[in-house]
Amino acid sequence: MPSVRFSRDTAAGLFLAAIGLVFFLASDALPMGTASRMATGYFPKLLSTLLMLLGLAIAVKGSFTPKKPHEPIYRFDLKRLIVLTALLLFFAFVLEPLGLITAMTVLTAGASALLLKRTLLETLLLTAAIDLMITVVFVAGIGLELPLWPSL
Repeated sequence: MPSVRFSRDTAAGLFLAAIGLVFFLASDALPMGTASRMATGYFPKLLSTLLMLLGLAIAVKGSFTPKKPHEPIYRFDLKRLIVLTALLLFFAFVLEPLGLITAMTVLTAGASALLLKRTLLETLLLTAAIDLMITVVFVAGIGLELPLWPSL
């Protein structure tokens, strides 16, 4: 019989489920509608429910997996938190004046190079792929009106 334990995956799964629950409760005041005629609360409730289910599945799986050698439950990395927060703030402030491609390139390349320790080629390929995907989905796909390049 497998033993139950509290692993990093268990903690992460419970954290995701808690975030889903918070958003589910926050969207409670919004009208739900039906599947054929969705109101403003339908999508937030659907996503938060999926997040709760995903979190619970990760927590259950993490509770029954064997322990890895020298596995800490939690390790806080302040440098990564600061860098990622700075990159996200940069993206938010320069999206309109510099355009989607420039802002997303800096965000993706910065996170990839500084946080993930990727090579230059990996960083460039990842940045190009994400820029292309974002442009296709948000600009061409759903028609989001954002400038792609800096407005001079």
